[in-house]
Amino acid sequence: MKKLPTPTADTPSFDDLRVIFERLVPEGEPRWGTMDRTQMVKHCRGFIDLYQGRVRTNFVIRGLARMIGGVFLKKVLAKSPMDTPKNMGTIPAIRAKQDESLDFQNEVAQLLSGFQEIESLSGKVQHPMYGQTHAEDIQALVRHHTAHHANQFGLLGS
Repeated sequence: MKKLPTPTADTPSFDDLRVIFERLVPEGEPRWGTMDRTQMVKHCRGFIDLYQGRVRTNFVIRGLARMIGGVFLKKVLAKSPMDTPKNMGTIPAIRAKQDESLDFQNEVAQLLSGFQEIESLSGKVQHPMYGQTHAEDIQALVRHHTAHHANQFGLLGS
């Protein structure tokens, strides 16, 4: 995949996201959507797991991602995480289940560990959906996606 644009200036760094999630408490209503905070953290962690190849996607999703993913991702990164469309669909493999019993502290710890793992990437990596991808692009997409969900819960700006 060709290099993606640099994230918008208001996309938080991993250090900024760490501070947000280290201080996060499980209570609090979303501005939109149906996930609670624990489900949101698990979903963000699942996004990292997907980008690390630990989540399998079916052939159709992989094919579509390789064909149109670059165009879609360029459009996403060109927008502020604050302006990313709400209630976008997500692939089933990383969708939080409403009836799933989750441990909030464990989910946060795994997300923070995932940040460190993504930050340590360098050069080109093999993405399970998009093929060969620049590590900086994966880092930018994880930051943007996580910031979008932090905004969902009023944890960024206004």
